[in-house]
Formats: sequence, structure tokens, C-alpha cells
Amino acid sequence: MATTEDDVVISKRISSGRTQWPIFIALLLVAATIVYPLYFVIITSFRPNSDYLQDPFGLPGVWTFENYLNLANTYGIGQAFLNSLFVGTVSVSVILVLASLAGYALAKLPVPGQKYITATFVSVMLLPGPVLIIPIYLMLARLDLVGTYTGLILVYVATGLPFATFFLTLSFRGIPDEVIEAARIDGAGFFRIMWSIVRPMGSSGLATLAVLQFLGAWNELIFAVILIPEESMRLLTPQLASIGERFLTDQPLVSAGLFITASVPLILLAFASKYIMQGLQVGVSR
Repeated sequence: MATTEDDVVISKRISSGRTQWPIFIALLLVAATIVYPLYFVIITSFRPNSDYLQDPFGLPGVWTFENYLNLANTYGIGQAFLNSLFVGTVSVSVILVLASLAGYALAKLPVPGQKYITATFVSVMLLPGPVLIIPIYLMLARLDLVGTYTGLILVYVATGLPFATFFLTLSFRGIPDEVIEAARIDGAGFFRIMWSIVRPMGSSGLATLAVLQFLGAWNELIFAVILIPEESMRLLTPQLASIGERFLTDQPLVSAGLFITASVPLILLAFASKYIMQGLQVGVSR
């Protein structure tokens, strides 16, 4: 009888292994389509243009940092990088604070018309971005905020807040009501509960939202071009877009700019991947 059970276990393992191999191969192919373009950009960014034109898909015959130095010294990529970092950080910070308060209220407090408010957030998210360009520009022009980081930050906060509130509402619903009630009995107020209970217990959702919102602000192009026309104040993505237009034949220079743009998202995703998976699982499960 023991031998029969062992045979069944072995057969199940063999069958499971056979079904997993096609999935593993498919995932490898998907990973290759993602890794190879990144590898090509990194390798190309360290090549002189003359070496690249001789063999575009080969290994570099000469390794150089000239492209990165050229971007920093001639085209102001360093300042554009800092500008993007400032705008993205401030925008995400404001979004997290406002969305945390609104998400907690919609998830745990008896807010009148809660379902209608949530439905409004969802409907706003369905609006296409290009529809808002002209109204937003005219409104900011009247407020004399065109050409300022304040106006651009307000746009990023306004466009990111509906999704952020909706996402955190779903995440905060997973916090047990008993814990919040116990804190209220102990005398904790609204902000004490937010800081001591909601913040640590909803950390995965907050981290996920922070990464998603920062990536959105970091890679955004249309509003950054229209609202910041002055070249010295440009963000990184518009600055690199203008360089790409002028130097389409200098692929190593463009590749260096692309890698600079991708470096921050790659670092964020590498350090926050665990929290992102947890936050997305919470959002789907609710």
C-alpha cells in the first residue's frame, strides 16, 4: 500500500513538472523581450557613434563615458534630472497625504454618499488626458501659473488623486475594524489612528501607490512640455525628447539619455517590488 501511494505521489510530481515547463519557457521568452532592449540601450550608451555605426548589434570596440559627459555638460541633463526629481517627489508626497485621508474616510467612516463619491472617482479616471489639456492650460494661465513648477505639481496632484483615493480606499478596507475600534476606546483620535495604525498596516498599499504615482510623474511628457516652456526649467523627459529629435543619427547619445531616464524607475521597482506585489494583491482581493 505504501508503494502504491509513493507511485501516485511520484506520478503527480512528474505530471506537475511537465505542465510547469511550458509556463517556464514562456516566462523566459517574455523576460528576454524585456531584458534585451535594456541590455541594448546600456551597451550602446557606452559606445562612440563611429563604433556603433560599424556594428550596431555587436559588442563595443571602444568603451567610453563621453555620451554621459556630453549630456551633463552640454545639454543640461543633470539639472533636468533634479527638476524631475523635485516635481515628482513633491507631487507624490501631496497625493499620498490627501489620498490617505480621503481613502481612510471612505473605507472606515460613515461618509454620506460614499458609493457615489467612489463612482465619481472611477468616472474621472476614465476621462482621456488630452481632453483636459486646453481647459487646464487656460485655467493655469489665468492664475499666472504657466511656466512654474507649482502649476505642474497641481496638475499632477489633480490628475493622480482620483486613482490614488480609489486605490487606497480598497487597500484600507483590509484593515480590521476591531483594531481601529480598540484604538478609539484607548483614546486615539483621527490623526493618531492614521499615523499609528493605518500607516503601518497599509504600508504595502502606500508603497505601491507611491511607486506608481512617481513613475507616472517621472515619465509624463505632454503637460511637462506645455506648462514648462522655458528650456532651463525643463524636466528630464521633455529635455531628452528634444535631444532625440535633434540627434536621431547619434544613437549612443540617445541611448545614454534613455538609460538615465530608466535608471530611477528601475531602482524604485527593484527595492519596492515586494510591496508592489502585496499592494496589488490587496487591491485585487477587495
